Amino acid sequence: GGEMSFSKYLIGLSAGDRGFVGLPLFVMRAFRHRCFFVRRDSGVSSFADLAGKRIGTNGWPDTGNTWSRAALRAAGAGIDSITWWVGPIDETVEQAFGHAPATSVPEGVNVVPRGRTLAGMLVDGDLDAMMVPWPPSVFYEPDSPIARLFPDYRAVEAAYFRSTGIYPGHHILGLRREVVDAHPWVARRLYDAFEESRLLSQAKRLMLTDVTPWSLADLEETVATFGRDWQPNGVEANRAMVEAFCEEQFAQRLVARKVDADTVFAEFERAMRDTSSDTGDVRDDKR
Repeated sequence: GGEMSFSKYLIGLSAGDRGFVGLPLFVMRAFRHRCFFVRRDSGVSSFADLAGKRIGTNGWPDTGNTWSRAALRAAGAGIDSITWWVGPIDETVEQAFGHAPATSVPEGVNVVPRGRTLAGMLVDGDLDAMMVPWPPSVFYEPDSPIARLFPDYRAVEAAYFRSTGIYPGHHILGLRREVVDAHPWVARRLYDAFEESRLLSQAKRLMLTDVTPWSLADLEETVATFGRDWQPNGVEANRAMVEAFCEEQFAQRLVARKVDADTVFAEFERAMRDTSSDTGDVRDDKR
């Protein structure tokens, strides 16, 4: 098992793929308003301004880009009104993070021609915006022609959280079904270990604040906005987020059949029930 895309896990469930058992361990979360970039001289300053425009992104079914399109839809910028392009962000980002060839691109979505990048298309005027998880390298250059759609994205994201209560989850932990079927206690032990680690980090984060000169100020402001526990694991703590994402996947036609939020972690919950009184006997598994 390992870390996996929440979106692709749900797409598999919708298609009847039961090869993995998802654990409600959201090991990666991020807001997405920071991920929209425009030309500095474009005059575009809101999601509503992007209706009917040309937007480039680095992957279609990705969890983060699904959350981003959800934000566009919520602002009234219908995603069907937009001309979409999928391709690499730029050479520097591609070297650092890699870029898989565009797959699972729906009808009507364009693939960036070989040799071109989204950043280059934006600078050249062939795109009106980029919707990508990592800023293109040109964004950090002095007098860059590219700017964020929301310069104060922190305030916009905090407002989104206050409005929705959602801190978007991107990746979960998944275990191969044969492992859980043979040793259901593994799901419980792994979940408990990750949760213990998260709580330990949470308890000590205010004492380990040397990452940046103002990490402590950031942490204090975050706690004031979100509460002390802003990265909860578990089914109930994330129910509203999971329900919202299932709705979005269906609305964006990423799945033909909407996944019932109650079934997303049903196999994990069954394993937890099956081992509720189990001490985790591992005598038959010395590996």
